[in-house]
Amino acid sequence: MKMQDEYFKTSDICLAAFLLTKGINFVGINKDSSKRATFLFTRNNECQSLVDDFSQMQASVEPLSFHNAMKRLKQLLYLNG
Repeated sequence: MKMQDEYFKTSDICLAAFLLTKGINFVGINKDSSKRATFLFTRNNECQSLVDDFSQMQASVEPLSFHNAMKRLKQLLYLNG
C-alpha cells in the first residue's frame, strides 16, 4: 500500500464529522498554501463503506454526537490557524 493510500482524505467538514461520529480513527488536518483544510482518517473497509453510505444519503448518526464532532473539528481548524 502506498503512503498516500494509507489515509482517507476529505475537505468536506460534514463528511469528516460523520466519520468522526462513527468512530473512524481521525489522524489530523492538513492545510495547503491557500489555507484549504483536508481532514485525514485511517483508510479501511469500514471507512469506505461509511463514505459510500454518506454519498448515497443512506447514513444516519445521533444528532448531538454529530454536533459535537462538528464543534471539535472547527476548534481544531481555528486552533491550527
